[in-house]
Amino acid sequence: MKDLNSSGDSLSLSQEEANKGNDSKFSSLYVRTISGAAFVLLFITIISLGHLYCLGLLLCLQALITRELFHLARRTANMRKIDEMKELPGFRFQQWYIFTVACFYMYGRLLHEILVVEVTSSNFSPTSSAKIFISGLYVVLKRHMLITYCLYVIGFVMSVLSLKKGKYMYQFGQYSWTITIILFVLVQTSFFVSNIFEGLIWFVLPCTLVIVNDIMAYFAGKMFGRTPLIKLSPKKTWEGFIGGAALTMLLSIPLSELLSNFEWMTCSRTSFAKEKLECRHMNAFEPKLYHLSDFIPSLVMHLFGHADLGDLGSAKLSSMDYAFVAKPIIMHGISLAFFASSIAPFGGFFASGVKRALKIKDFGDSIPGHGGLTDRMDCQCVMGVFAYVYFNNFVKNPTPTISYILDKVLLLDAESQLALFTRLGYILAGQDFFFFKEW
Repeated sequence: MKDLNSSGDSLSLSQEEANKGNDSKFSSLYVRTISGAAFVLLFITIISLGHLYCLGLLLCLQALITRELFHLARRTANMRKIDEMKELPGFRFQQWYIFTVACFYMYGRLLHEILVVEVTSSNFSPTSSAKIFISGLYVVLKRHMLITYCLYVIGFVMSVLSLKKGKYMYQFGQYSWTITIILFVLVQTSFFVSNIFEGLIWFVLPCTLVIVNDIMAYFAGKMFGRTPLIKLSPKKTWEGFIGGAALTMLLSIPLSELLSNFEWMTCSRTSFAKEKLECRHMNAFEPKLYHLSDFIPSLVMHLFGHADLGDLGSAKLSSMDYAFVAKPIIMHGISLAFFASSIAPFGGFFASGVKRALKIKDFGDSIPGHGGLTDRMDCQCVMGVFAYVYFNNFVKNPTPTISYILDKVLLLDAESQLALFTRLGYILAGQDFFFFKEW
């Protein structure tokens, strides 16, 4: 009788534990869903506000992720914040100084042309303060590399002078963390800056595709996952990886079509002024006739169209080569989706490897149920560089823009600039441009 009672008690206890486990899982899923939805809603709201707000969002994310990783670096070295402030005063300032110099370099390089347009705009009032500001900005734009190097030298000297006996290992370890964080987080995500001003779609679409792939791979893995993909992430499966990629590429078609219908998404911003939108890359959003042969490598075409195949081979090839009409952005979207689902996840695998090495579950706890911002942005870091490289190689119009020409004119000395201005005046006068403008 005692055995029956004890077995019944153990059964009820195990059932209670199972119920608690289910409740905990449900609660965790609920928190993840709510916080994820709030994060997405915030993202959509900022995007709807325009280019400058997206730029501000990117800078805030970079600073918050860097702060999160700086704290992690200190924790892994078993150093308390209070102890660090006592023993190494100003050490954390040095890290943020290096971060600021890196931001100055990256943002200055990527926003150089827009800043040139801004300082040469007629919107500036001819007040003394405005003239001082323009003169200072001219110097910064013309000597940006030199100024960056000088700031770097100051930081380097400051770091060497701050080295303290007994803390060498800790300080050099933290400097290594700082360089790694700047390289993998700040530098890679900063390429989104250029994409934002070339057209919001080149920022929104890549970011969204990474999020879509994350969701689709999760559900595909839950439903069909059987075969482990990589040891760094034991829960990832080949079925989830392939299923997520297929669904992401499929969903990129309606997503690209939807985003391409909004002018404020597709047009470039050539100035910080709100009304300054210039639609420079409209070829990517206008329907175009495609042939299947456009997507078949030349080697395959050569083999199928070889003379040895005769008329039968040529007829077969002709029957396969059907035409269809689509916007080029659809094709670009599929290409971006392929990268977002095949290569970008390796940013997540890299982050998983770091967490396993440090024996931590998450990089932080800034997003309830999701860990830290770093946990959510690891794949975006990889995607940012690819989106920039892809846009500049396959989308960007090679025709020089006013901002590009002004950027080069600024490199000339004052005499050469005046000569250029005079010759340009003669050219325009010869074309009756001024006469036409007056009437």
